Parts: sequence; C-alpha cells; structure tokens
Amino acid sequence: MKKWITMIRKFSHRRRKGASTIEFVIILPLFFVLCMVVWQFVITGMAVMDTQAALRDAVKVAATTGNVEKAEKLGKESFGDSTQYVLDDFEVEIKDGEAFAKAKTQVPILFMTTEPYTYENSSKAPVLEFAQGHTGPMSGGKFARPVNLAYGCDIHCYDGHTGQDFPGDIGTDVYAAEDGYVEKVVHLGDDSYGTYIVIDHGGGIKTLYAHMYPWQPTVFTGERVKRGQKIGGVGNNGNSSGPHLHFEVKVNGSPVDPRPYIE
Repeated sequence: MKKWITMIRKFSHRRRKGASTIEFVIILPLFFVLCMVVWQFVITGMAVMDTQAALRDAVKVAATTGNVEKAEKLGKESFGDSTQYVLDDFEVEIKDGEAFAKAKTQVPILFMTTEPYTYENSSKAPVLEFAQGHTGPMSGGKFARPVNLAYGCDIHCYDGHTGQDFPGDIGTDVYAAEDGYVEKVVHLGDDSYGTYIVIDHGGGIKTLYAHMYPWQPTVFTGERVKRGQKIGGVGNNGNSSGPHLHFEVKVNGSPVDPRPYIE
C-alpha cells in the first residue's frame, strides 16, 4: 500500500512541474503580448485625441481671427511634444469663407519594424464676419472708443459690474483707448475675465479689456502702445454670456464709469 501511495505522490509532483513549465512557456508570453496590444491602443488613442485637439484649436483661431499662421502655430502647440507619435503634416487655410485644417499623425507599431500607422483627419468651420466699414477707432472723448460697437450693459447694469460692455461679433478689432504701456496680459482660461489686457496710462489711470481668447491679444507685457492701436479682438471667453468686450477705466485702482471718458 505504501508503495502505491509513494508512486502516486511522485506522479503528482511530476505533473505539477509540467504545469509550471507550461505557464512560463505559453501563458506568460501571451500576457506580455496582451500588455503590448493594450499599450498600442492607448498610444493610438492619445495620438487621435491630440490630433483632434490640434484641428479644433486651429480651426477656431482661423475662423475667429482670419490669421492662418497663428492658427497653425496654436494647433501645433495644442498637439504637444509627444515622443510616442509624430504630427507628420499639419495645414490650415481659409478658402471660400471657410477655415479648413488637416492633419496627419504617424503612430509607430510597437516592437515591430513595419510602417507606422497613419491617422488622418480634417476639420472646418465658417469664418466669422469681422466689423465692416470703419477700420479704426472712433474718436470718443478724453479716450478713444475701444471698439466700434454700440453700448451694451454699463457699470450700473447690476451690482458688481465694473465696466462698460460692447456686444458684437467675435474677432471685431479692439483698440487702446489712450497712449500707455501694457501692464499685463493675463490668461484666466474659462474663468472670470478670460484673457484680458491692462494698459497703464499714467496719473493713476488704467484701462482693462476683457473676455478675449488666448490667441487674440496682439500686444505683450511692457509694450508701449498708442491711442487707437489695435491690441486684440472681441471674444467670448471666461464668465461671459455672449461675445462682447468688457471695458473698464480704473482711477487709483478703483473702477469708474467709462462712458464720460469715451464720449
């Protein structure tokens, strides 16, 4: 009896060794292959999302500003600098009233010497009409009007409103109300004023121009500007209920009614 029990134990031990060998020879390599396949899908998905972001931002800029070079630059910046995949081709053009962008991204096939996977896509949007007729700032009063648009909500519109609104089309030119230097160009994203510009005119007087998109300012911090010089465009960024310029005049840090300065 003992002899049979000993034989069964030896047979069982040999079978377990064999099972362990099968696990390492077959199952483990399959696990690594599965991991590579999953990682390939992850990289490809990231490449697609970055390409879509580049197209979206480029078309948005081209459609609202009409500036193809700036659109291409921002689109490439939105794509990023990935080491896993490459933006092989990226073009933006405006034709027949439409902004059009196309992109081609190369995604390498992991651990293989085959040709990379190529992802191609495009996007388009109608170009928004810019302000027509008068191409410079209206004379105004002590200050020039910052934009050639009708008045909207003023400083008395509701509690907490600190300036004068000028509703209008996205991309309408915005001008410096008076000579001065650009104190700052601030980007708050989708919050508050969005992207805004502050110009110091001396004597404790400053003006603020808000709700632009990040690509719209045409001036930089520290730059000297002249009355009537274009500094940006009307946007709809930040805490905004619609496309408009929010314009403020501040005296010694406190907002005052802008209308007496520009009428």
